[in-house]
Parts: sequence; C-alpha cells; structure tokens
Amino acid sequence: MTISSGEASALALASAVVWGASDFCGGIVTRRSTPAIVLMIAHGLGLLLLLAALAASSQGAPTRTTAIFGLIAGLAGGIGLLALYKALSLGSMGLVAALSGVLTAAVPVLVSFFTEARPSTLKLAGFAVAGVAIWLIAYTPGTDAHPHGLGLAILAGIGFGILLVFLHLGARDNVLWALTFSRVGSVFCAVTLGIVMARHNRRQGRALMPSTRWRAVLPLAAAAGILDTSGNLLYTMSSLAGRLDVAAVLSSLYPAGTILLAVWLLHERATRSQTIGMGLALLAVAMISA
Repeated sequence: MTISSGEASALALASAVVWGASDFCGGIVTRRSTPAIVLMIAHGLGLLLLLAALAASSQGAPTRTTAIFGLIAGLAGGIGLLALYKALSLGSMGLVAALSGVLTAAVPVLVSFFTEARPSTLKLAGFAVAGVAIWLIAYTPGTDAHPHGLGLAILAGIGFGILLVFLHLGARDNVLWALTFSRVGSVFCAVTLGIVMARHNRRQGRALMPSTRWRAVLPLAAAAGILDTSGNLLYTMSSLAGRLDVAAVLSSLYPAGTILLAVWLLHERATRSQTIGMGLALLAVAMISA
C-alpha cells in the first residue's frame, strides 16, 4: 500500500501526540517511584508486546542489519534517557529539556541532508520554525544552568536523534524486528540504571530499591510503555513512507502534547512562551507538510 506524503506527515504528528501522552504518564508516575523502576516496567512491557506481535505475525528471522541497527537505536535512546535524567537532577531543567529537544530533531535533519534529496526551501524554513517552537514549548525558566547539565543535555539530544535515525535504517528490512531489538537495547539500559541506583543506595546505607506503591505505579508505567512503543511504530512508519527529516521534526513536537494534557487534566497553565511555541508549531506543521 502506497502512502502519500500527507499521510506520512499525519503519522509523524500522531507519533508526537502519542509520545507526548507517554511523557505525561511517565512524568506523573516518576513522582511516585524512581526512574529506574518506571523505565524497567514501561520498556519491559513494550518489549513483551513486541515479542507477542512477532509471534502472532509469524515474522521470518531478522537480518543482521536490522538487529544491529535496532540495538544501536535502543542503546542510543537508553543512554539518552540516562543522560537526560542525570541532567535534570542537576537543576537546569528548562534549558536541558529545550536543548535536548532541539537536538533530537536536528540530528536526523542533518543525516537526511546528506542521504536524501534536498528538501524544499519552504520545508527548510519549516524545520527552523519547528526548532524555535520546540525550544519555546520545552523551556521553562528555572535555576542557573549547570555546565555538566548542559553537556548531558547535548548527549541526551544526540542519543535521541541517533535513535530516530537508526530506527529508520533498521526498519527498512522489517519494522517489528527493528522495534524489538531497539527495545532490547533500551531495557538493557533501564536494568543498568536500576543496578547502578541499587549499588548507590547500598553505599549510602539505604534500601537497595525504595519501597514502591505498585497500585499507583503499575497502571501509569504500563500506559507510558504502551504509548512509547506505539509512538515508535508510528514514527518509523512515517519515516519509511516519507522523508526521515520530516518525520523526525514533526514527531519531535511531542512536548506540545505533554503540555496540553497537563493543562487539560492537571489544570496547569501554559506559560506565554509555551503558548507562542504551540502557535509556531502549527505554522511549522503547515510549512513542512505543504
């Protein structure tokens, strides 16, 4: 089945909506538990769902390229998450979120510039507008930026950008296998984070893992995992059907979904810059999809 460029853009926007909802669920549940536990539940469930889908669809054996590229995608995304959480803990949350978000979109655009036909001038302008929109939506004034925090934010953005690139490359042969190997890599990083935290707690004389109210954690962590995996699938389908740079930039507008859900469900108020950013996001979508 042939998918038009407009439909490919719609898939990318759908992935942004789904990823935004995933981050909303993950943000809430992380207040009730630790990132390690949330990641292990969310990514572990995503891996189980993908394995079930593989069994139900009777997929053939994966190619070596799919396995390698999928693992690279998952490891890069997992390392990006570890860097992001550490950067956020250093107190420069606004700049960290904005910088990592812009770089996430910029890396695939740069790769696409050398591997695909040059995008139109209107699309290039749309990419620039989208970058400004992502920054305005993600940035909230906070404490002074920590130099190490900004370095980790750059690492996180590059890691997420590599995730988008290698998901696209690995899925050329088989989408489900690429997503599965990607999730294997991210689960490995989540387990590694859990082990590191447990060892740190032991040195501090605390419980290996903090007590968790599982009834409060499991539903939201599971929802975050299902939504994140679904977002990966939608993004990958979009990048294969259309252009890598278009899919990456449009799906990277996901912070808008998180903000809108917070406004709707938690009755939070969007800042003036976030409101302007969401307006620019709509303009960017129109320019990129034209």
